[in-house]
Amino acid sequence: MSSGRVEVGVIWCSNQRTRASNGWAFPPNVRKHLQQLTAGKRVGHLFGGQAPWGTRLDIDMATRPHVRGDAWLPPFRKDAFDIVILDPPYVAINQQMKTQLLMQAAFCAREHVIWFHTLWIAADSKLHLERAWLVRVGDSCLVRCVQMFRVPTVKRTPVAKFTRGPAIKYNRWLAGQTNLPFGVA
Repeated sequence: MSSGRVEVGVIWCSNQRTRASNGWAFPPNVRKHLQQLTAGKRVGHLFGGQAPWGTRLDIDMATRPHVRGDAWLPPFRKDAFDIVILDPPYVAINQQMKTQLLMQAAFCAREHVIWFHTLWIAADSKLHLERAWLVRVGDSCLVRCVQMFRVPTVKRTPVAKFTRGPAIKYNRWLAGQTNLPFGVA
């Protein structure tokens, strides 16, 4: 592994779904794969969606999360989970956004951060890519990837002020000037 290369597997999802898919759930073969990878571990989902295991955080109440919150500023303590799964919306993510999400996830994760997205990412020097899979989810679909990163023992403390990206809206809250926009659930 000194060459930095990681063996990449393939997860094949057929065009046939055994249950109705609403776009918020993992494809069945991805779900099974992730459940096998995380078996016996404390799992946190920072974009909770409809994951049938672990602790789900989501800003969208329609997904019925365990915790209503935003992945840009998760309310979890250091090492709250063994594994944190990031399945952000499939939109463009710039370097600063990716770095912030990974830093927040790594702070909450004791062992691994798993990334599921259409974008294959390069982590910063603090995270180490251990395993990866390309995911074929159907005909005429974007390929997705599952990347499993090892979390460092020494962690960066999450930022006290955001400089760009969606989380910038939290700066007034971090400075103690306003409440978070979540209301009472």
